[in-house]
Amino acid sequence: MKRASEYRGGGWLGRIALAAAIAIGGAGLAAAQAGDLQGGGLTQGGASSAAASAPATIDLGMPAASDAGAPRALAAARTYDFGTVIGGKPVVHIFKIRNAGAAPLVIGAVITSCGCTAAKPTKTNVAPGETSAITASLDTRFEHGPTTRTITVATNDPKAPSIVFTLTGDIRQPVEANPADVDFGAVKHGTEISRQVTISPLVADRNFKVISVSNANRNIQAGLAPRTDGKPGAILTVTLLKTMPAGGFDDMVKIATSRTPVEVTVFGVVRGDLALRPVQVSFGVVRHHQGVVQYARLINTGARPVKVIGVSSDNLGVAAAIKPITPGKEYKITIELRPNSPDGALRGRIAIQTDDPHQRTIILPFYGIVGAFKG
Repeated sequence: MKRASEYRGGGWLGRIALAAAIAIGGAGLAAAQAGDLQGGGLTQGGASSAAASAPATIDLGMPAASDAGAPRALAAARTYDFGTVIGGKPVVHIFKIRNAGAAPLVIGAVITSCGCTAAKPTKTNVAPGETSAITASLDTRFEHGPTTRTITVATNDPKAPSIVFTLTGDIRQPVEANPADVDFGAVKHGTEISRQVTISPLVADRNFKVISVSNANRNIQAGLAPRTDGKPGAILTVTLLKTMPAGGFDDMVKIATSRTPVEVTVFGVVRGDLALRPVQVSFGVVRHHQGVVQYARLINTGARPVKVIGVSSDNLGVAAAIKPITPGKEYKITIELRPNSPDGALRGRIAIQTDDPHQRTIILPFYGIVGAFKG
């Protein structure tokens, strides 16, 4: 479950963590995790060359220590692979930091990459030769699939101001949907097609039952039937109905069971008789005060002739016009970026109105950059 990062460490350590998080933002944390944290025997990934840039670290406001008589933070194992686990119970692991230096090692803020992970050191002041254990816990109740979480620990070691520990593995929930996603792909309008999903408990349970199924999209039908192999669980049949209108679609099928609920994502695209070429228009980078004209086509692949009723733009700086190439079958769309449009990012949509009962409105997106774009 994705929640805001937690900042752990009491008193001034907690205040340091909060201030550091505001100062460095997400980019700083990512840099610290990906960087080559060298010094005191600490490395992450392959060894960097002598010409490499300085390692990325997080300055969390720890008290400075001189190289002479400084603490030295050693962490022999910084990644814990917990393998494949069933969600429910937390994954707990103890990382260790030993002070191999000549001065006290101070452990400051402990920052986790998400709210589902907690970490706490046994000691925040580590004398030379002593070790502090960092107990890390990962809540698996709301996680699914390959998972990686990090714990960043601030220290006063001048060569290792931040150390990153990693928890990684595969979390499987007690009840599994296989496949977890139903992708119908591109389907011709008016086609009815079904896909099947097997619902199974991953924990032995003679009393396991699939109770009910529900979904929101009225053009998608979901039903349950017993498994034919005699095993506990059910077969979920997801049917895309003929009534689904042209365009992209998605839905969430929710299955209630006697253990934990399961969700199956459904998505795809219904192709109508009318198609745009291209499906979006780019003006590229346009000089200040300059106008640009681009073209697109509306093609009717069906047997019934289609009439275009109107065309409009939702951006005052972009005009659109349409005229037939072959009436009822193919149309040319002219999209003009007017001169003197304001500088900056340009985005909008052309709406084409037709008399096709299944594609009353067709959308053609456009985008570009005018002048010196500054973000």
